[in-house]
Amino acid sequence: MRTRNVFTAATLSLLLVAFSASVALAQSDKGKEVSEEQRSKVAETVQALVDLAGKDNNIGGEILAVAQEQEVSNEHVTKAKEAIEVRGGLKTFLIGTDYKNIGALRSEVVTTQNSIDRLTKAKERATDDVVKVVLDAQIKALEEVNTNTLNFIQTNESKFSLFGWFVRLFQ
Repeated sequence: MRTRNVFTAATLSLLLVAFSASVALAQSDKGKEVSEEQRSKVAETVQALVDLAGKDNNIGGEILAVAQEQEVSNEHVTKAKEAIEVRGGLKTFLIGTDYKNIGALRSEVVTTQNSIDRLTKAKERATDDVVKVVLDAQIKALEEVNTNTLNFIQTNESKFSLFGWFVRLFQ
């Protein structure tokens, strides 16, 4: 009777691990689609900023600098998200999410917020109304990207893990 209970408990544990791994894989596929969409959106925003830089000599240099900064930031965000998404479901279940890359994403959120602030100040100095409208649209796009990244961070930080608390003690 006792071996039967141990066998049942072991079977239930294996089913739980398999289920959590399959859920993590399904979430990972959805996450990859969202990451690709965000990467595309940032690339479009960067291109629009580069195109806009030549239209207003007063703020063109600032806009170009922000565009280059966002391009580099987008690469870092993409790498960090991919590292988090490809992490195995079992590993995440046991020791938690990839906190190192979550920290890198938080850093890139701050970088993007700084870019948004710089673009807002540049918009105030712009002389052309068309440039102001386009800058406003690009600022909103970057704010949306930041919101999506923050949602990604919160989703991945809140994943259940057995020993995640223990791993966090040593980081």
